[in-house]
Order: sequence, then structure tokens, then C-alpha cells
Amino acid sequence: MIKDFSRYHGAAIIQLLEVVGGNFKIRSHSSVGFYIIDDAFPVFIKYSTSRKGPWVFNFACAHQVVEKELFEEFGGCLTAFVCGKDGIAAIPHADLKQLLDEDFDVQESVIIKRRHQQMYQVRGRNGSLDRKVSRSSLSDAFLNFRQ
Repeated sequence: MIKDFSRYHGAAIIQLLEVVGGNFKIRSHSSVGFYIIDDAFPVFIKYSTSRKGPWVFNFACAHQVVEKELFEEFGGCLTAFVCGKDGIAAIPHADLKQLLDEDFDVQESVIIKRRHQQMYQVRGRNGSLDRKVSRSSLSDAFLNFRQ
């Protein structure tokens, strides 16, 4: 049986493969949900199985600690939110810190919603993004990294 996380993580990885034609190296990090691409680009994949938004993504304190450590080690870390079957919204570390500050609680959450034919709106416990996030944000961030 295919586990949910495999299916949703696979959706994000396939999106990257389609953008670059399948030419990159990926390895899983010791923490579940974290991947290192081309030995230089950390990605944290979160998913929600909800069919429709708003999609809620929970962050345990340990998730935020690992994300911060990867940011410090690599100079960046991208968090990709797989919103059911709707699409993927991805934000860099700096944007995540607008949503969840450096005071890590035991558990915090990010909420994403999207109106029909619009981009994603993202908010967290400590604030909201001042911009909307497109469905191509994961691919766009990866292409920018590779240039």
C-alpha cells in the first residue's frame, strides 16, 4: 500500500523533475519530509489531504529546528506545501519566518487558502504573507536556484 506521504511528496518531486527534465540529484534528510537537492538545496515538503481549502499544515517544534539548521547550513530552505490535489505553494525560509517566528512553540500551524482562479493566501500564527503565492512557486524557486 502506498503511504499518503509518499504520494504527496512524490507530487512535489515530480513537479521538479518536469521542470528540469529529470536531471538532478535528490537525497532524503534524516528528518522525515526534508530532502536535499543537488547537495545544496534543502526542501521541506508538508502536505494536507483535504480536498478543498483552507489547508492546515502543522509544524512541530522539531520541524522548525531542522528547517532553521538547514537554512544556516545551506543559506536557504524552501518549504513546499502540497494542498491536497489543488497544487503546491512553496515559500523560502524568510517568508516562513513571517508566519512562524523564532519562538518555537510545541506545535504551530500555517493555513493556506485559495479562491477560484486566484493564487494562494498564506498565514501563520505570527503573521501573514504580504503577497500571494502561485502554483508555480516550487518550480520557480528551483529554477532560480539552478541559475
